[in-house]
Amino acid sequence: MRFRSLAVGAAVLGCAILATAAIALAVSIRPNGVDFRVDSIPASALLAKPATLLVDPDRQAAALRLARWLFPGWIISILAQIVTLAFFWQSGNAARWRDQLRRWTGSSTLVRILFGASLALIARVASIVPEFYIYRVHRTMGLSSQLLHTWSLDWLLNTAISMVATGLVIAIALWLVDRARFWYVYLAAFIVSVSVAIAGFSPYFSAVTAPPLRAQAAIASAQQSARLDVPVVMEVHPNARLGTARVEGIWTRPRVVLGDTVFLVSAPDELRFIVAYELAYVQKGTPLRFALLDALFVILGAAIAVAVADRIGFRRDDDPVSRLALVGALLGVMYMIVLPVDNALQRRMSAEAVSFAIDRTGERAAAVRVAIRAADQRLDEVCPNVINRLFFLTTLDPSQWVETANGVPSGCP
Repeated sequence: MRFRSLAVGAAVLGCAILATAAIALAVSIRPNGVDFRVDSIPASALLAKPATLLVDPDRQAAALRLARWLFPGWIISILAQIVTLAFFWQSGNAARWRDQLRRWTGSSTLVRILFGASLALIARVASIVPEFYIYRVHRTMGLSSQLLHTWSLDWLLNTAISMVATGLVIAIALWLVDRARFWYVYLAAFIVSVSVAIAGFSPYFSAVTAPPLRAQAAIASAQQSARLDVPVVMEVHPNARLGTARVEGIWTRPRVVLGDTVFLVSAPDELRFIVAYELAYVQKGTPLRFALLDALFVILGAAIAVAVADRIGFRRDDDPVSRLALVGALLGVMYMIVLPVDNALQRRMSAEAVSFAIDRTGERAAAVRVAIRAADQRLDEVCPNVINRLFFLTTLDPSQWVETANGVPSGCP
């Protein structure tokens, strides 16, 4: 009954939050009016004004609303998972479900896999209302064109993947605990291997093609300036509204992957800067570095979560399997602690990439235009507050980006 009351309360809260998203600010397929406005800004203004005076005021007002709407949905989605998993353990339901699985299967390995999958399903269901709210906010603000049925299918697919992955990882971890004296060393090696493997296999799941012929000269110029002969490919996103750019490759040859929207809206000087910016990540070996950092954060977070769980009193019906619900809740807490550190490291790498691209290409005006175009299109706050900087910002914010490019103080409070 208590669990049902929590579920009803979460649904009511989600509906109340959804009711606040009432303003639509649609963005058409690129290039659009926002692109044309940014294109019209003269180079002299780009090199003489701070980002606060270059962005569109109406878009910035929308960015402030977006930031106010997104954070409640995000924090509720995390807290809902933490509270639900903690309640699942504290109420004794975790132990009862473990016993039920044992009666059904009779296999300890299968019990562990199914119990882990159940925890993933519980966490996903607990956060579905705030996740739907976040989806609707992005739709309302014109940042996503994804239809409801597509979002629902994606949610189901991600839930299935989470269930399978969680079940297997828990079964492997407990198998190591049972059979190895230094199980934590083997488990850490396993986590690192998985993280590197995910990053290493990513190029095999990308459908890419050659970039347009008109972009070849700018790409070649950026490669020559950066002194890196790295392939640049195009990823097609039908009806995409936001440009994407990333670096792939650990085992294979590194490559820069740019979304087709980038080629549609970027002038040659902008494209030259963007390619050089991504090449900075190649030079730093960022895919492998970030894979190792992610593994390190998972290992530290799991170690602290297990250590804290061991200091919380056992129930009479507890065992290592049922207490995994408590460990899962503590992992959610650790995620909120580790995320700002991870974001700060990514922002530092972004700052280095901006400086690298400017030094190698000399495209200062283009660097400013890229930042302003991205801020206006994505509705990024030009001067993000502390909360958004800590939990959401993974690249240099627009004000700092522009200040790095043109040397004009940002004017942010």
